[in-house]
Amino acid sequence: MSIQWDLDHGADLLRLSGCLGQDALHRFTGAVDWTRAHRTGPVILDLSALRGWNTEGEAAIVDAAARLGAHHGPPAVCGLGDRVAPLIATAHALGSTPTAPRPAPRPPRPEQPLSPHC
Repeated sequence: MSIQWDLDHGADLLRLSGCLGQDALHRFTGAVDWTRAHRTGPVILDLSALRGWNTEGEAAIVDAAARLGAHHGPPAVCGLGDRVAPLIATAHALGSTPTAPRPAPRPPRPEQPLSPHC
């Protein structure tokens, strides 16, 4: 998994790509903690290039949304498309993780099925 950070019209944009599995949780948590400590604006989590996640990876996204929301307001989670994400959907229903359209156009990539096992 890789994380790209950008500043997009005053919002911190964290773009995740690859697979958010057990081996990537520490890096993801570190990126969220860095954003909380060094930035003050709204945060967007772009999951459009994420190939998949396991249960712990999806839970880490929900946890990140809650931790970011405490300091920056609720983050926008975008790029889910029609992926099945029950924990994120539940968090959205509770109001902690709003979904939004993808913030910026990206080059097209070949469609790959979402892998639930990372």
